[in-house]
Amino acid sequence: MSAPAKAHQPPRFSVTRRVLARARAETRLTALAIGRGLAGFYNSDDLTFASSIAYYALLSLFPFFLLAFAIIASITSSETDRQAVLGFVLRYFPQKFSFVEEQLAAMQSAGFRLGVAGSLLMTWAAMGVFGAITSAVNHAWGVDKQPSFLKHKLISFAMLLLAGVLLVVGLILVSAVGVVEASWFEAVVERAPWLLQLRSLALQSATTLLFILVVGLVFYFVPNAQVRFRDVWVGAVLTGLLWRGALSGFSYYVRDVSRFDVHGSIAAVVVFLFWVYVSAVILLYGVEVTAANARLRRR
Repeated sequence: MSAPAKAHQPPRFSVTRRVLARARAETRLTALAIGRGLAGFYNSDDLTFASSIAYYALLSLFPFFLLAFAIIASITSSETDRQAVLGFVLRYFPQKFSFVEEQLAAMQSAGFRLGVAGSLLMTWAAMGVFGAITSAVNHAWGVDKQPSFLKHKLISFAMLLLAGVLLVVGLILVSAVGVVEASWFEAVVERAPWLLQLRSLALQSATTLLFILVVGLVFYFVPNAQVRFRDVWVGAVLTGLLWRGALSGFSYYVRDVSRFDVHGSIAAVVVFLFWVYVSAVILLYGVEVTAANARLRRR
């Protein structure tokens, strides 16, 4: 009687092959989404919506900072903390804008305070840029039905609250880092100066990761459509990487504003508007890629 046949054994590298096949499929889908996102961006009015975001960003800038500093004042009265949070926000721009710092300092020295009515008015004004982002994201996504006026404002208000939470978190982190550096970091740096470069790299990476996280949340919650959480991260990561590259290149280009035909605060305003426009273009391209990626994965 012949010996029983051995049970079939799975191939030794079957798991590796499945992983490689999955990686190839994911790479192919991602490449298709990037290409279709570019085609969708070219054939849409996304550039017009990007201009709208830049315009509303300028109008909403000071109301947003006034609200932010009102929140900070309720937590701490330290001028150092106020400057630290301002620096945390301006880290997302290619240079520090003197016209922002000068106007905010003038308002503070004049004893400017927000009452209930003023806070409501500043909140409504600060929501302008988030409303523009909401409309632009829905347009780029190609939703069939735009959200109602009430839902549109609620989403804008939720985004404003998220920005406020991020500022408070930034204040906590900045304060914690300041305490740590004051206690032992300076002594360590004297022995290992290369730690300064490592810290700078860590701050840049943290800024980019936080930007990717926020963009992913925007891509998931803002569109007036059914969005799966796993479908947003290809576009969010691509948007974050493109934004970081654009920030580095733009920061190098505008390191000296005297190269522009206009000078002083006007040049800073031009740089601010152009940078927000570039960031909005990258954001809306990311929306197009995310929408294309979601459609491809639902087939």
